[in-house]
Amino acid sequence: MAYLNYAGSCPILPEAEQEVERTLTEYKDYLYSEKGIQWYRTKVLQCRETVAALLHVSNPSSIAFVPNASTANYLLISSIDWKRGDIILSSTHENPSIRNELLTLKHRDVETQFLPTTASPQEFLTSIHHALHEPRVRAIILSHVSHVDGRIFPIAGISSLAKEHDTLLIVDGAQAVGHIAVNFDHLNCDAYFFSGYKWCRGPLGTGGLVFSKHYLEYAPSVLSTSTTSTQHPASRFEIGTHNIGLIAGLAKACENINQEGLNSQGLKTIREIAKQQLGEMQEIQVREWDGPHAPGILTFESQHHNAIMEVFQKDNIVVKPFTDYPEGETPAIRMSWLKEVDANNVTNIFNKINKQLPV
Repeated sequence: MAYLNYAGSCPILPEAEQEVERTLTEYKDYLYSEKGIQWYRTKVLQCRETVAALLHVSNPSSIAFVPNASTANYLLISSIDWKRGDIILSSTHENPSIRNELLTLKHRDVETQFLPTTASPQEFLTSIHHALHEPRVRAIILSHVSHVDGRIFPIAGISSLAKEHDTLLIVDGAQAVGHIAVNFDHLNCDAYFFSGYKWCRGPLGTGGLVFSKHYLEYAPSVLSTSTTSTQHPASRFEIGTHNIGLIAGLAKACENINQEGLNSQGLKTIREIAKQQLGEMQEIQVREWDGPHAPGILTFESQHHNAIMEVFQKDNIVVKPFTDYPEGETPAIRMSWLKEVDANNVTNIFNKINKQLPV
């Protein structure tokens, strides 16, 4: 199998997998004794600090561990005291699980406006600026990196606009953390969440959620009950006892990234090779805008979509096809890779496609 869908799920790092086993083995010596409870809390605190170092979060106690990005999004929007008539701004490039959760707020008379993507970051900022003139806009919820084509949204600029209009900004970093540099404090958003099992290469069923003090003004219920001296504000989002092995595995993966660096040059090289080869094929167009892109994702469209997918399926090449969303931008095919992927294999894949395309 040739796997080119790392934006969907990545293999766990061996070091992270080992950390899961080591931590669970250590926990067996304590279980739910008084000493074990203290050990658990200390371990979670250490893991918060490790993740905070990677994301440049000045207050580690604002980091909560969650099973995935969808759960984080649900917890965040569920804790906000929405009013009838409130408007949420988002984009047409949001993951379906995020989009669907926003649409469920309709029953509370909360409207979500999905802004179409534009040709450049500046144009997208302009569309946000115009939309914010509507005083009922309460929040902006969108991705840091588009899962559709890898474009990097101008979060810092959007944050500035949001602050001018006293609007909440929540960012989905599922395609960003472990893929591009993320500095939570500099982004100045109100909340940020991510999946641990994508570009971080942590265990399946892990993720993180970070919130700012400003977010608490919109979600007072998060701190409706005082925390004890051994708890942190983020523990409000950590419902019940979590799998400490998985949390430790995620922290280990984050530590590995922080120590080794992102080293995105290999990803960029593969992307450039893919772009060049696609550019040499007739009636194929790379999907991108006039702005920054994450280096491990490339999406293209073609009138020969079905024929290309047949080549992929025949040769057991795993990619992500977009067939029913985003509206007006389908069909399309997304390829994503890690730095370990052999560039020669990517070249061979496109050679196969080129030979079998209809004349």
